Amino acid sequence: MKTHRIITDKLAQARQRGSCVFAANEAEGQALRRRVRAGELANPYHGVFVDAQYWNTLNGTEQACHLARCLAERYPSWVFAGPTAAALYGFDHQWSIHRSGLYLASSVRSRSSSNGVHHIFMPSIPLCETQGVKVTSVSRTLVDCALILPFANALPIFDSAFRRGSCAADGLRSLCAELHRDTSAADRVLQYVDPLSENGGESLARAVMIEEDFPVPQLQRVFANPRNSREWYRVDFAWQFPGGYTVVAEYDGMAKYSDPAMTGRRSIQAVVNQQNDRERKLYEWGVNRIVRLSYDDVVQRWPLVDKLTGAGLPRNIQA
Repeated sequence: MKTHRIITDKLAQARQRGSCVFAANEAEGQALRRRVRAGELANPYHGVFVDAQYWNTLNGTEQACHLARCLAERYPSWVFAGPTAAALYGFDHQWSIHRSGLYLASSVRSRSSSNGVHHIFMPSIPLCETQGVKVTSVSRTLVDCALILPFANALPIFDSAFRRGSCAADGLRSLCAELHRDTSAADRVLQYVDPLSENGGESLARAVMIEEDFPVPQLQRVFANPRNSREWYRVDFAWQFPGGYTVVAEYDGMAKYSDPAMTGRRSIQAVVNQQNDRERKLYEWGVNRIVRLSYDDVVQRWPLVDKLTGAGLPRNIQA
């Protein structure tokens, strides 16, 4: 079988596995590098190759997982950690956390970062496996994410893990105590983790609210028709203040309007009409203000701040 046919088959098989390929010998390596120069293949890591057009369709999380699966095959002793392990576990997070590269557990303190791979020192590596890839335990993965990532990126990972029942707060606190280092960042995330958050977008929105000094919202509060308890709506975020003044915020990911799995294949107009009917009823049932937040509102921050302050939410800004 000619080399080009072998490579084509390997690329197709790797794609089915959600992985990349590496050269089995020098002849394959030369052929793969020629395809990179021709623009047919991408070379996202030293010695690792993937169809360029396919690679560009993947988001940051998918790319990180493809690389990890390939490198796990090439280097069986590698144990992935931190944000990379969180991606392999399938915890909700923002794709951007993978821009800095992959994370590995290392029992050698002096290992430095190179070629887009960062080493996290741990004298004893708590070994687990997911998707056939070696990773650190869920607890260690979460703690490392809290220590590496900003609060707003770490909270969605924690919410997702707790929502699945993959860990417990006491276990994480015990692990933090064993590390004999500053784990205040992990303590802060544990203070606010909430398994009621339904997805990473809602968790990110709540993290930004916290960082912008708004009161922590109640999640998934139910509002019911006072004349018919069987008619009710559950909202993403709610605040109720003395005197009964109630503010609701809804996080509108674009999937709410475009993903058939979420829209039931209804048209965008039908979804909007149902949304308007829902808002009308919430106002009738005692809600005073409803704020709709988009992903752009959250990541840009100032639109979120303007909308929430405009709805009357106070901010606990320290002088």
